Amino acid sequence: MKKFKFNISMLALILMSSLFVVSSCKKDENVALTGITLNKANTSVAIGATDMLSVVFTPSDATNQELTWKSDDASIATVADGVVTGVALGETNIIATSTLDTTLKAICTVTVTPSSGQVITISGDITADQKWYAVARYKLSGFVYVKNNATLTIEAGTIIQGISGTKAALMIERGSKIMAQGTALKPIVFTSDKPVGSRHSGDWGGLVLLGKAKTNKHDNGTGVGIAEGGIGSEYGGSDDDDNSGVLQYVRIEFPGIALTSTANSEINGLTLYAVGRGTTIDHIQVSYSGDDSFEWFGGSVNCKYLVCIRGLDDEYDTDNGYSGTCQFLLGIRDADISDQSGSNGFESDNDAEGSLLTPTSHPIFCNVTLYGPLASSATLPVGHLFKRAMHIRRSSQLCSYNSVFVGWPTGLLLDGTLGNTPTKADDNIVQIENCILGGMTANYGETSGTPNVAYTIAQTQSYFENPSRNNATASLTDILGANLLSITSPSLLPAVGNIVLTSGASFTNTNLSGNAFIDKTPNYRGAFGTTDWTSGWCNFDPQNTNY
Repeated sequence: MKKFKFNISMLALILMSSLFVVSSCKKDENVALTGITLNKANTSVAIGATDMLSVVFTPSDATNQELTWKSDDASIATVADGVVTGVALGETNIIATSTLDTTLKAICTVTVTPSSGQVITISGDITADQKWYAVARYKLSGFVYVKNNATLTIEAGTIIQGISGTKAALMIERGSKIMAQGTALKPIVFTSDKPVGSRHSGDWGGLVLLGKAKTNKHDNGTGVGIAEGGIGSEYGGSDDDDNSGVLQYVRIEFPGIALTSTANSEINGLTLYAVGRGTTIDHIQVSYSGDDSFEWFGGSVNCKYLVCIRGLDDEYDTDNGYSGTCQFLLGIRDADISDQSGSNGFESDNDAEGSLLTPTSHPIFCNVTLYGPLASSATLPVGHLFKRAMHIRRSSQLCSYNSVFVGWPTGLLLDGTLGNTPTKADDNIVQIENCILGGMTANYGETSGTPNVAYTIAQTQSYFENPSRNNATASLTDILGANLLSITSPSLLPAVGNIVLTSGASFTNTNLSGNAFIDKTPNYRGAFGTTDWTSGWCNFDPQNTNY
């Protein structure tokens, strides 16, 4: 009996010893690492700032968790033990690699952004994708070209200043894109580099888009033009659906310069050379332009919610076969600012010679309000050069609907000096319908000399006042009430009972009814009913804005 008890005890001891040995052996074995990942696949870090990358090991209890860290480009960002430091603008990869098995690695793409308030000067050519950030301040020096199919992306709220004296301008060439998507609260602003109170029209050049849509210019082969004034870039092609990018909630202030002493060699506030309708353009304000505020040279791009204030030359100028649609446009003139070439609201040509080259300029304007100098000033200065609310000439086939023109020396001139615009008006191809001429010194004008097609004041009046067109004339007080318009703080919504609201709109014309771009809900004439769509993003006094 004692012997049996002894044997049982010995057996138990042996079993316990065996379990201890097995357990000890397991603790001495390595646990193989099978994978590593980083907590971020993409991150951004400002110049001089840091970001921490952490590692997840698979399995979590892997024995060897030693890593090496590497930056593909230490001139952009460095890394040490997972701490990434921004060095210069750009993008690079940070790579974590297992020291035991170099096939196990994880990558994080790091974008280095500007530091807050950093001043970045841009000059020359942009040939690869680039992004501009709202935390920095960008300075344009001379002509800057975005080319080689590159895309320039500009963050909402970014401020870009043209360096005065350098003819600074930003050109987006054919095939390249600009993605400038501001917001009502964070518009993108192109402006002067001068301080408050010292800014002037023409402090810098402007913004130029060049596309592949149709134009009747043939400078370098059929349908290919060369941008004027030494810009030198080609524009035009056969793709009316071409896409040059997005411009939304963008302000362009104090632009517009003469590039050479030759006539018609200027940069406007926003110049659109053969830009296609695949491009998005809306909520754009041009202020204090030293030439035209907006000008289209051919193209088919459609635009909405455009504003121009206190420009020098014309407000909306269309040439060389432009055939797009523009709705909800505002213009406000300063009685003290007019151009030697004559300042108009609309100026429209087929081309400089008034030829019948195709495509023919056939812009469609709808819900436009253009306030001339007499809308804000009871008198005009001696020697002023203000002309007409609408100057349609040189074979243009411009059409305007549901629009209001207020306070110009002349309301409408159908000019037959060159080309056949008056003939096209009589043929009902040039169409002005449901429009109001208010507070004009003279509602209608005529050309002097021996025009190609003569068209008298009486003929122009008969055209405009034909009952089938449903146009109207009005006094200044009919439109503005008792007070003139303030150009620094304009009241844009018409009062209850105003003719602008009571006369109603119409969208039955086939140029509108079959046009998918047109918003057909307004029941008013002009750009405004009961909603001020300039609120929040427009600036009517940029001279006194601190940037």
